[in-house]
Amino acid sequence: MNYRQRVLAVDLGATSIRVAAVDLDTDRPVVEVLHRWRHAPVPDADGALRWDWDRIVAEVEVGLQAGLESGPVSSIGVDGWGVDYGYLDHSGELVDAPYAYRDARTEGWEETAGLIGTHELYRITGVQLMEINTIFQIAADGDERLARADKLMMLPDLLTHHLTGWVGVERSNLSTTGLMDADTGDWSDLLIEAVGVPRSLFPEPANAGTRVGEWNGIPVHLVGSHDTASAFLGAPSTGMGTVFVSTGSWVIVGVERDRPDNSQAARDANFSNEAGALGGIRFLKNVVGFWILEQCREAWGNPPIETLIAEAEGVDSDVPTFDASDRRFVSPDDMLAEVVAASGLAPDSPRAVVARSIIESIVEGVVTVVSEIEGTAGTKAGSLALVGGGARIPLLARLLEEKSGLEVVVGSPEATALGSAVVQGIALGRFDDLDEARHWLTPSDAAVESRGG
Repeated sequence: MNYRQRVLAVDLGATSIRVAAVDLDTDRPVVEVLHRWRHAPVPDADGALRWDWDRIVAEVEVGLQAGLESGPVSSIGVDGWGVDYGYLDHSGELVDAPYAYRDARTEGWEETAGLIGTHELYRITGVQLMEINTIFQIAADGDERLARADKLMMLPDLLTHHLTGWVGVERSNLSTTGLMDADTGDWSDLLIEAVGVPRSLFPEPANAGTRVGEWNGIPVHLVGSHDTASAFLGAPSTGMGTVFVSTGSWVIVGVERDRPDNSQAARDANFSNEAGALGGIRFLKNVVGFWILEQCREAWGNPPIETLIAEAEGVDSDVPTFDASDRRFVSPDDMLAEVVAASGLAPDSPRAVVARSIIESIVEGVVTVVSEIEGTAGTKAGSLALVGGGARIPLLARLLEEKSGLEVVVGSPEATALGSAVVQGIALGRFDDLDEARHWLTPSDAAVESRGG
């Protein structure tokens, strides 16, 4: 059959909004980035960190319009970062600008976790305990905000609502909230009651691949609305034993499994069991990733990231490292000072040395998680599939191979867009299943073109 299907993938990144086109009728996957807009949380009048939602929506629409003007479009899919959400009021309007997960309002999260019981939380959800989890953000919401709220929408689903009017929650993003029962794949009534908010706030879950409406006459399909769920689908798989390393503001390391593991060993290692976009479980852990380097880059006057990587590559002496998974790096007042203190570097250390220390610390964090996966799952890792922004950094791949002793298969920097395209392609009938789609995603064929934003 002659397919002429081109889809648009909207990716809400925590530092960059992207709209990309993927032509499903090619011999190899090509991602064309049509529009890109860098952004960050914005302090409100009270100093709280919020997302500039109106601008985010406007920039997405710029990208979608560029997609319509540059070729035929068969479908649109939206993904984005997890845990953050907005409230719709009874008229379907946004109550207020969504809070950013780096805001300090969840500092009392451990008290909330203690009231529920950390063992009980993990038994139900199988989710890594982190202060950014949605359950702890909801616990910090004030009565006035909640009084105006009718439905909670995760941010990618909130954008889908804007495009189509659909109200719901895609399951892979639901699984990031710390409010999903890992066994049922639905909201946990017990945890909702424990947080003390109405059950009616939480919309019905839906699966990736579902058609939920149209935008300008173009079908909109749910994809893995959590960007990591999409990235895993867009990563090259070498079969059993593949450990996926999705790199961005966070570095997420994990494997695909059939069922959740909420055992004591998994809880002690603080792993998350998140729903796969097309079924199964992503057993993974978050490591604070290139957010560290990006924040230091700002302190250095925003030199090109390529310059920093080249300088780090040129460091030929050993550098000290630090625990990149430490919570101290989630939202410090001065990231550069935090890195220098944690690594033991001198305050006047050259930025090349600091950048190299950051990269090597991220690598050590990844290798540690791989070892924990092997110990918890009882299986040997076979290879590392590297995708996301880190796929553009040969130094990262080389260090990962050296430190882990595993083959590193480099996939696409735009794996999230490819994963979105895979789900849309299955929904459109271009692929019969994930196995066929992954054959199309052979790593040696991965290609990325970009223009605009």
